[in-house]
Amino acid sequence: MVSTAKRTLEVRLLLGPDAVVPVAGGFSYRSDRPYEVEVALVHRGRTVSTWLFARDLLLDGLSGEAGYGDVWVRPFREPDGQRRVCIDLSTDDTGCALSVCATELASWLEQTAAIVPPGQEDRYLDMDAHLARLLAGKC
Repeated sequence: MVSTAKRTLEVRLLLGPDAVVPVAGGFSYRSDRPYEVEVALVHRGRTVSTWLFARDLLLDGLSGEAGYGDVWVRPFREPDGQRRVCIDLSTDDTGCALSVCATELASWLEQTAAIVPPGQEDRYLDMDAHLARLLAGKC
């Protein structure tokens, strides 16, 4: 049986020092895909972008800079003292910076850890099923 943790968090799309666009961030985690999280960015009721990346990046990014390739995560503090996490996303063509409340993100990550504890992902991954799909050309 697949267990999931889903939560919509307020995400700020950072366009410049004084330009911020609020969007909804649909954060999803599945026990059958234990290493990854999915973040769907929704603006005006429409999904404008979906990203898949390692859950470890968010876990590590709560307390320090973490990143590999197209996704970088780091904590920061707003001038009013609020703790947030910045998520920098990039492709060959474009990039964007997002921020999310650190306590809300940490709370959701605790839900994911209750499903699959960090460091134990390999116990939940059905490698045989994934290889069978890959070899059958269904990936």
